[in-house]
This record gives sequence, C-alpha cells and structure tokens, in this order.
Amino acid sequence: MNPTTARSRVRRHPERALPSRVDAEAILAQGLVAHVAFSQDGQPFVLPFSFLFSGGHLYLHGAPAGRTVRMLREGAPVCVEVTLLDALIASRDAEKHSINYRSAICFGTARVIRDRVTKRRILEALIARYFPGRAAGVDYAEITEKEFRGVELLDVSIHEISAKARSGGPLGSRDADPNAGGSAGIIPLPNAARSV
Repeated sequence: MNPTTARSRVRRHPERALPSRVDAEAILAQGLVAHVAFSQDGQPFVLPFSFLFSGGHLYLHGAPAGRTVRMLREGAPVCVEVTLLDALIASRDAEKHSINYRSAICFGTARVIRDRVTKRRILEALIARYFPGRAAGVDYAEITEKEFRGVELLDVSIHEISAKARSGGPLGSRDADPNAGGSAGIIPLPNAARSV
C-alpha cells in the first residue's frame, strides 16, 4: 500500500480497513463504476465513469471538452472511489440495518495518453472489459479517426490508496435472539461478486 496520510486513513470503523494494496486493487479491478471527484474554484464535483484498472493503472476516458477531463488534463488532484455491494443486512433494530461492501478510494493526478497505439489498445481493452469476448474489427468497427479525436484517455497516477470492507451478519442487540420480534438476516445482492 502507498504511504497513508490523513486523507486516506480509515477513521470510522478502522477495523474494517483492508491493509493490503492487493485488496484495494482487486476492488478496482472488479468494480463497474468509478466515482471521480475533483474541485474547481472551491466547488466540489463528483461524476460516475466507466473505467479500466489494469497493470496498476487506472484509465478514464471522456470528451476532451468535458469539465472533468479538462480539469484532470490540467493537473487537478483527483479522488476516485469504487464500491462493490455484496449484501443488504436486515436487523431487528432500525439503526443496525447495514450493507456488506468492499470499497477502494485512491488519490492522484492524471496524464493524457497521446500515443495512438497505446490509446487504441486501452480503449479496446475497456470495451472488452464491459463486453467480454467482443473484438474490434469482428464485433464492432475499428476505432475511427473521428472517434480518436472525440475521446481523451487519461491515466490516473495513484499516489495513495485505501480500502475498507464490511462483511458478516446483523449486529443489533436483538438479532441473535430468535424469539425477539421482527426479523434479521443477510440478503445477497445478485451478481455482487461478479468479476470482469
């Protein structure tokens, strides 16, 4: 794991922190949506992105004129968060309802990928990640010159990363008592453990 500072240290429920960078990277590799946060003139923004995490690199793509891409291209610090939802946790106590999850948060900066061969390879890998088995030139047309110009590809250099997870059943004071009123249990989410 990269050195942890105050911004990446798990404070609430520190016992849920996952100490290994491998754990954090596994979450990035499995997640389907990255929430990308940055600040412009003191105003925070967060937007969802499809993404690719491969070989220790986090790749984002978007329209060159888009605010997020423009800010990151100009060197704005970025925070990226990915969460995997595994199950809903029902409790007999209202405040003890919860969610089993795994999440990773990373901080870094981005650089534009300008090399056309690298850009093509990464964009094709991004498509294959969400649509396994599809190949350029077979299942869809090769990326055109116009499409190349219409998309910016960013490589986020991860300076710090942390991960956190909750697992297990309900923790309410009455949840282990089968004679208590109400109900409690774990409700698995479909495709929660999907690996892409």
